[in-house]
Amino acid sequence: MAYREFLIDEIGRIKIYKNRKNKTLKLSLSNDGSIRLSMPIWVTYKMGIQFIRKNKEWVNSNKRKNLTIINDQQNIGKDHRIIFVGNDSDKIRTSVKENYVTIFHPLHKKPADNDVQLAAFKASKKALKKESEKYIVDRASQLANENNFDFSNIHVKPLKGRWGSCNQLKELTFNIYLIQLPWNLIDYVIYHELVHTMHMNHGDEFWSELSKYVHQPKNLRKEMKIFAPTIITTE
Repeated sequence: MAYREFLIDEIGRIKIYKNRKNKTLKLSLSNDGSIRLSMPIWVTYKMGIQFIRKNKEWVNSNKRKNLTIINDQQNIGKDHRIIFVGNDSDKIRTSVKENYVTIFHPLHKKPADNDVQLAAFKASKKALKKESEKYIVDRASQLANENNFDFSNIHVKPLKGRWGSCNQLKELTFNIYLIQLPWNLIDYVIYHELVHTMHMNHGDEFWSELSKYVHQPKNLRKEMKIFAPTIITTE
């Protein structure tokens, strides 16, 4: 479902969805910790933002994770570094090349401004997708070939709550945010989905098979819970 994304002061990132079936405005939380507002198509985005601000107390008391503030010279994923550059342009522009995610913004704006942060967030997602296509796909193919797993295809894309999935056609899908995690957890998720090509449930046979490739997988599953599928920055 299509949506528009905004940043609201003292609240964070929000996603506003319009649906013909909606008759009221309804707030909820996405699996990545962001705020989701569903509303009728006749309601303007301005009215939606006003509704969120009126419910600020509920939002801040219920959300699990604030939006990461992306700062200059922080690392994104395995390869990229964020750079903010002020210039004479009146528009915000981004570039994702080689090892840098560059955010060009007007001189009168600051990197912490909402619209600059939103541009940085979207550019960072592009960088993570590029890294995922480079590393996750190769790593999954390598582990599958080394251990004789049979799969049909591998995809990488943003997922709301899951780190990975495997369908009945043995197509593997991995969350682009996964590339930000330590390599032992990345391998755990890859093996997790590869074993699903043999066992589509989480029964005893599944965990027994997964234990052949990953040491104490249930402990790693618990470790995964400290991370959320969103932008993670490091110095």
